[in-house]
Amino acid sequence: MNAVEPLLQSLQLLDLQQSLQAYLIGQPSLIDTQLRRGPGIAGERRLSIYHHAYRARLHETLADSYGHTRRYLGGDWFEREALAFVEVHGSQHFSLRWYGADFARWLSQRWPDDGEIAELAALDWSLRSAFDAADAPTLTMTDLASLAPEDWAELRLRLPPSYARLKQSSNTLALWQALDGDETPPTAQRLTAPLDLLIWRRGHSPHFRSLGPLEAQALDALAAGRTFAETCADLAETSSGLNVVAELGTLLRRWVDEELLVR
Repeated sequence: MNAVEPLLQSLQLLDLQQSLQAYLIGQPSLIDTQLRRGPGIAGERRLSIYHHAYRARLHETLADSYGHTRRYLGGDWFEREALAFVEVHGSQHFSLRWYGADFARWLSQRWPDDGEIAELAALDWSLRSAFDAADAPTLTMTDLASLAPEDWAELRLRLPPSYARLKQSSNTLALWQALDGDETPPTAQRLTAPLDLLIWRRGHSPHFRSLGPLEAQALDALAAGRTFAETCADLAETSSGLNVVAELGTLLRRWVDEELLVR
């Protein structure tokens, strides 16, 4: 065997793999063409089993990851959207856990006038991601009490790997809560102002809640790596008339109680 033959064989294998993947998600492929020109249909029938099983498994994965979105759309509608997504998004990761990361963005493009659909999907995915996020030791009030007064100026508070933020323009939070309680969701409506949403894991359970403007700005500063002193200064510039240090102290106690800060 000369040095060229292994390269040719690897290219042929790659072509075969790419053609098989195209066939599985319903796109034209050399495998499909060759089978239809073959003398029998046994090979086509065998491949059709994989074609159906592959698409069904990816649809099942999306339904599991986007449970509230599925309940909101209904099973038939969700299946149509899921299979349409599968047509153009094959699995690219060794684990199906990460399949469908772009589903919410894709839904926003498919249904631009129904923003609550993509927002529900984004919340579903963020909560699932928070559940799977890496562990990190939480910060306690004892840790903070051990700091010397001069340490606070340069203190950088860290957020956990499960931390995520979403901005919602519809009453998606009310929709999600109704669906979670097996209740009829209210009519989708646009909010008068966008709502900031915080997602994180507390213990073993993912949580979310809405944020006021001051807390949202403070968390943005922490996420950007600002020190405690810099965060206070940032808030003072945009919140004149407030005792920023006292407000941030209250938030700090809440964040520690909610296990939102890590060492």
